[in-house]
Amino acid sequence: MKYLLCVMIIVCLFSCKKEVVESYQGKNGISFFAYTYQLLHTTGIRSYSFALQATEKQRDTLFIPLRITGKLSDQPRTVLLKAVEGTNATAGVDFELKEVVIPAGVSTFNYPLILINSVGMASNVYRIVLEPAETKDFTLGTFGATPATTANLQTEENFRYLKIDVTSQYIEPAYWPELSSDFGEFSAVKYKFMVKTLGITDYSYEKIGLDGQLNFPVTLRIALAAYEAANGPLLDENGQQISFP
Repeated sequence: MKYLLCVMIIVCLFSCKKEVVESYQGKNGISFFAYTYQLLHTTGIRSYSFALQATEKQRDTLFIPLRITGKLSDQPRTVLLKAVEGTNATAGVDFELKEVVIPAGVSTFNYPLILINSVGMASNVYRIVLEPAETKDFTLGTFGATPATTANLQTEENFRYLKIDVTSQYIEPAYWPELSSDFGEFSAVKYKFMVKTLGITDYSYEKIGLDGQLNFPVTLRIALAAYEAANGPLLDENGQQISFP
């Protein structure tokens, strides 16, 4: 009986022992980061055109959101992106990728991708496919979606590759389908007319808001009617007459 009691006590002691929680010991990682509604995931394409900037530029910086997976650090760390298969832009001619230092204690940050307004961009759309490069501080991070919570109201996504189309031509912005009911089908000639009439280059909802979404099409229809009265129909690059809904 005494032996059985001792066994039971030993079993209880082991069963009541606190579970040991191991801390993260792996190498910290980096991944691209976006909210799902932004459609900037592995299959999404981000676009940039020097033609759509408020002032003429020979170089510009496109900031790329990135996220750290792993432990935060009380020391600065280095991050680098690399161009991978699918890239037809030329490093040093059309873009530059440099190792950058991020501050201590951050979990998300923006990487500065340098874009160069090269001669070829006047007649070409170049693609850059980016992937986080391994450094002394980071390897590839984790990928996938994080559902919205009460703390974070938007669904987030971490992904491995980011595709960027860059040119100095008037190209269709990624957000255009969201506004096609307000501005109609995209064309380069239409976009140039909009920029000349309204004096802005970014027509995303974040920039123009509900006021612009409602009022800009009215202003454009009036300006187009005035143009047609003086010059006849305005045709796009495909020979189609331009109109606004």
